Amino acid sequence: MHIGLTGPVDLSPLLPTLDGPLPAVPTGPSTGWLARTWLDQGHRVTVFAMSHEVTSRAVFGSGRLHIVVTPMRPSKQVRDLYRYERRQLAAALREHPTDVVSAHWTYEYARAAIASGRLAFVTARDAPLRCAWEMRHAYRWLRNTQALPAVHRATALSANSPYTAQHLRRCLGVRRPIEVIPNGVRTDALPTFCAPPPGDTPLFAAALQGWGPMKNTKALLQAFALVRTRIPRARLLLLGSDHGPGGPAQAWAAAREITAGVEFAGQLPHAAMLDRLATEAHVLVHPSRLESFSMICAEAMGMGLPVVAGRRSGAVPWVVGHAGLLVDIDRPDRIAEAMTALAREDERRVALGTAGRARVRAHFSLNDIARAYTDWFMTGG
Repeated sequence: MHIGLTGPVDLSPLLPTLDGPLPAVPTGPSTGWLARTWLDQGHRVTVFAMSHEVTSRAVFGSGRLHIVVTPMRPSKQVRDLYRYERRQLAAALREHPTDVVSAHWTYEYARAAIASGRLAFVTARDAPLRCAWEMRHAYRWLRNTQALPAVHRATALSANSPYTAQHLRRCLGVRRPIEVIPNGVRTDALPTFCAPPPGDTPLFAAALQGWGPMKNTKALLQAFALVRTRIPRARLLLLGSDHGPGGPAQAWAAAREITAGVEFAGQLPHAAMLDRLATEAHVLVHPSRLESFSMICAEAMGMGLPVVAGRRSGAVPWVVGHAGLLVDIDRPDRIAEAMTALAREDERRVALGTAGRARVRAHFSLNDIARAYTDWFMTGG
């Protein structure tokens, strides 16, 4: 099968099969590995991406993999709901035909896939209206309105969790069938968990993209300050955008004098972030109020890290299952209790890590997820 994939995509898993540098494109979790897995399973793949580093369409690759990159304005795209970008991408999709187009997220990429006239299989990877509400930003409200035409006009529609599917039905009025296909983890590409025993210096880690109410880092920092009163040498590693030196997370914590033991590492390349988790961390803490899936929880579980996360945080309870501790993430004291318990109870921590690895391999293996997609394409949705 010749599969077209479009959406924010991390191209790094595809680089070993390509020659020369590629322009920077908007990235998204797991889509690059999905394309790589389809290649490994014998399919042809054409990735359609956007970049503000090109002024005209550029094509890279050969054989069974091609990357088609179309122009993107550097700013103010939302003023016309990405009209220029959608037209450029739709034209590329028409002129580089594939058997199907797998469009990820329900925004400009999905709308371009639908406008191209190709078979557009759209995957919702977030809950559009809930995300806009939680972020409370005009840009998000404008951009996320694109989900309405996308979910109703797609050839077929999937969601990355039952929670996301429920949101599409309840809030966007979807009455058509929705295939639930989770995000997948390439377990063979994960680093080997090899952190030394925690002793009296356990290291908790969090990987959060962005600072604000939805990611809820404030509650984690408050919880960690409580943990330090019980385990004085505990450490916290904060990864992700807005969590680096001098960023808003550090500024907020410094103003409250709760930076002791915290490393504000910030944004790292994805592989480097996973390496730090595998070699240093003992527990992943994910205080986010909303996730349509949570790749970081699944990846941490796949490496054998137990998880502390929200019991009402969208799809998180469905992803984590019995491989972690689910708490009220609006209560820093409850987060701190779970963190302290896992730091002190070695057998429980190891058992949860083992359960996490088993759960990911049974339910979220990317080899199985990639086949679920192609089965869905074959049936026509």
